[in-house]
Amino acid sequence: MFGKKLVCPKCKSANVTVSEINTKTTAKTSLNLNPTHPLTVFNTKEKKKAKKSKAKVALGFATVGTSLLATGVHKKTTEYRCLSCGHIWH
Repeated sequence: MFGKKLVCPKCKSANVTVSEINTKTTAKTSLNLNPTHPLTVFNTKEKKKAKKSKAKVALGFATVGTSLLATGVHKKTTEYRCLSCGHIWH
């Protein structure tokens, strides 16, 4: 190996997976007004939205869109997940 081995910061296990994500999840909670579900107090809806890089959008305006053809607009972040304890970090 050329570099450090990837380990979980919580449990120090080397059983880690790496994935790239480009979505942001937001949750919207509201009061339940449906009389057919009397035991449900709150409704929760999750919405996924693609992240956009502000620097790539600004460069796209400066180059009249030619840089967006090569790079795209969406930002990708790396997510690490420990398979032993379930800890997720970026």
